[in-house]
Amino acid sequence: MAIASGVILIVATVAGIFGFAARNLAGNIKALEVIASPKPVAETGPLNILLMGTDTRTDQGGGFGSETEYGGTGRSDTTILIHLSNDRKSAIAVSIPRDSVVNIPACTKEDGTTVTEKTDLFNSAFSSAGPGCTVKTIETLTGITINHAVIVDFVGFSNVVDALGGIKVCLTEAIDEPVENGAGIQLPAGVQTLDGKSALGLMRARYSLADGSDLKRIERQQELLSITIDQVTKMNLITDLPALYKVLNAATSSLRMDAGLSDLDSLVTLSTSLSSMGSKNVSFVTVPYEGTPDGNHVQWTEEANQLWSAIINDTGWPPSEVVAAPSEAPTTETEAIVVKPSDVSVVVLNGTKRAGFAALTGDFLKTQGVNVAEVGNAANKETAESVIIHTPGNALKAQLIGQLLGITNIAEDPQLVGGDVAIVLGNNAPTTWTAPANPVVVETPVNETPAPAPSPSAIAAPESGLFCPLP
Repeated sequence: MAIASGVILIVATVAGIFGFAARNLAGNIKALEVIASPKPVAETGPLNILLMGTDTRTDQGGGFGSETEYGGTGRSDTTILIHLSNDRKSAIAVSIPRDSVVNIPACTKEDGTTVTEKTDLFNSAFSSAGPGCTVKTIETLTGITINHAVIVDFVGFSNVVDALGGIKVCLTEAIDEPVENGAGIQLPAGVQTLDGKSALGLMRARYSLADGSDLKRIERQQELLSITIDQVTKMNLITDLPALYKVLNAATSSLRMDAGLSDLDSLVTLSTSLSSMGSKNVSFVTVPYEGTPDGNHVQWTEEANQLWSAIINDTGWPPSEVVAAPSEAPTTETEAIVVKPSDVSVVVLNGTKRAGFAALTGDFLKTQGVNVAEVGNAANKETAESVIIHTPGNALKAQLIGQLLGITNIAEDPQLVGGDVAIVLGNNAPTTWTAPANPVVVETPVNETPAPAPSPSAIAAPESGLFCPLP
């Protein structure tokens, strides 16, 4: 069920709090052998967890429909791929429509028999060859490596919700869906706290709401998941040890996890890394899809490949297209090197036929504090454009003189002698010079470091219209 991701967070949190006592419950977790080389959870690094909710009626205690028709392994009634970012500060929750027409690779069942490759509905991978085939199908279709896998059934889901004390919701309408037609649930409109059975019914409800499609049910599941995550993160279980143990016992008894995740040390690590993540940091996404030509099912669109690429490269979703705000403009780091006019020694050469122009320019530079080493005439009296020449390592001094005189044509000459900078005045120069309004000072830029691009904003869970704001 979609609630499984909230369950993972709960298990991780209480395991971290309960410490040694929690280890006594490690034997409750039933290992799920679907990951080729399961590894313990690390403190950082991107992580992909596949959550599968099975609709099997076997060992569920009745009240969920025909065990003859829906017994055995069941189908992956709800499948969500959770991608945790490298820094564990954000996540992407991708719902996979069970009626997606996809290519399912050849899979080996638990009894050793092989199911051949086929094109079929996505949830048939689970029902025909088990959870391992669902993992393989996702990896084959997306190129994403699944690090961990979790399965929760009806009773497991219900038990964990009861251990949490229920889920508080506000419904905009009453729900009445008999078991023979669907989820078997009757709920009034308004604010209420759902117990495990009612929460399960709400997660499964389909035919009595909206258009009765699985796609609309996914929207409601994502919205309820968002509500639950926020409630879970606000719970202060540490002050109520009996409740804490109850939640831990229910969770570890109800979920099946791969060996890398089911180790309680891994759950403690996961707890630490997810301690501040709420629904505002989770992007809730359904695989981009379109209807099949017959109109009965869905197929993934090209945009789905962009989503898989974002997960593989850990770039977040949706892609960031935000332009840095003025306060986030590129910053320039500088050394403690400042060049002032008094630091510069110049040679001024007149490249025009204006009599005394070099002397005039030299006098102006002196008034600005520049050291004028020499004034004279250039060899070419028909210089079209003024140019500033500097010796190696004196580019800043040349820039300062350029700002004083408004000359942008600057070049380096290793053979220059007589001063740090030489000015060859051309015919484009003004007849008189005007002092800048403010003192001219030049600093040494070392490098420009652009401000980091803002992380993509999370996509909120879709508003299904079923839930109203809680008071």
